[in-house]
Amino acid sequence: MTSAKAIGVLCFLVFVAFSSYPHRAQADHCAADKSKVMRECWRNIGKNVGEHPLLHGSVCCQVIRAATDIHCVCDKFTAPELARISLAKFAMATHVCGNGLRAHTHCAGYTVPVITLPTPPPPGST
Repeated sequence: MTSAKAIGVLCFLVFVAFSSYPHRAQADHCAADKSKVMRECWRNIGKNVGEHPLLHGSVCCQVIRAATDIHCVCDKFTAPELARISLAKFAMATHVCGNGLRAHTHCAGYTVPVITLPTPPPPGST
């Protein structure tokens, strides 16, 4: 009877371990995506770096598009990072790059507005 209880407890612990694994893997993925965003998009989302045009084919956009859950990236910004980046610029970058934050959601305390990108001029009009 004791060995049956031990096997039952062991099975339960294995189940708990496996059921919690995807959450940890997602959290690790979010942290990795955030690190890539901070490294590759610094010039575009930094507070005191001026305005730098963000091109859809840039490395920054590639990183933003590849992020599995862009809202999770927001949740991973630390207080020192938030002191150095503009969440408004980050939100705009996510839209320019094609993986936009949803309007009216919260990104590290910032309420994402409705973001409408201007339509590009027709070819040959410049």
